[in-house]
Amino acid sequence: MKNFMGLDVLYKLKKTTFYKLFFQNKKTFFCFKKIIVFQFLILTFTIKSLSGETFLLKNNEGISFQVDEIANDLGIPWGMVFISPSKLLFTERKGKIGILDTANGKIIRIQGEPQVFAFGQGGLLDVAVSYKYKAGDWIYFTYSKKQSYSGSNKFSTTLARAKLNGNHLVNFNDLFISKPARDSSIHFGSRITFDANGKLFFTIGDRGTRQDAQNLSSHSGSILRLNLDGSIPHDNPFINQKGALPEIWSFGHRNPQGIFYDRKLNRLWSIEHGPRGGDEINLILAGRNYGWPVISYGKEYWGPVQVGE
Repeated sequence: MKNFMGLDVLYKLKKTTFYKLFFQNKKTFFCFKKIIVFQFLILTFTIKSLSGETFLLKNNEGISFQVDEIANDLGIPWGMVFISPSKLLFTERKGKIGILDTANGKIIRIQGEPQVFAFGQGGLLDVAVSYKYKAGDWIYFTYSKKQSYSGSNKFSTTLARAKLNGNHLVNFNDLFISKPARDSSIHFGSRITFDANGKLFFTIGDRGTRQDAQNLSSHSGSILRLNLDGSIPHDNPFINQKGALPEIWSFGHRNPQGIFYDRKLNRLWSIEHGPRGGDEINLILAGRNYGWPVISYGKEYWGPVQVGE
């Protein structure tokens, strides 16, 4: 786990402070020395962060905590879930799965992973277990799956599950393959969560086709709700609506990559990556339209142009 905070601070200093001080302030020399010292301290902090030691000690409102690096030399860790008090099952986007022992930092590699489309934002995505999980229960995954149509390759966000037997995944099977498949390599989502009543929620991004997020005949840009075996709950909001896909719980999402079910208050929360400056935290309600791309508070990445109407 790398720390890029120092690099981000330097970038902001360069844009907002350095040039103003250097070209406009009469005390340029002394201010410039301060900046150099500050940069050196940040660089030292960043290097320490990459060394495997404790890199953050903090006290907030009387609560002390620290952040330690417990593993390194990984690819792009994407999903993780505890399957025991000290065993952390994790995915890497390129398609690898491992179990990290948080007590000693050792990693055991798991065999039996699916074939994934590991390109762009695609690959092996989330991993999750029900809050009642015990050894031998189902483990759920999402990943980008390659499909061939008339000689061309397209890709879909896919929900699957398997069981862990020793260091192998067994009985791996796809529960749900979203549609339509797209040739885009962006906005797959995808995160998984569970409620307290045997239901599973998972997210799918708009797959780079914005208008699909407003189209109930497409899974893109939506949050889906399924039973744990992949079947459709009878009380989903669009199950009786003609032309709507019955798995959809909410729609109008850009690229939701965080989801959490609050079992105490029975509320579903999601975060999604919006356009530049348009990230969102949403309370997710059944059947609701969250607006993308008609309504957004962000701007295009390619220019200072507001997204939406």
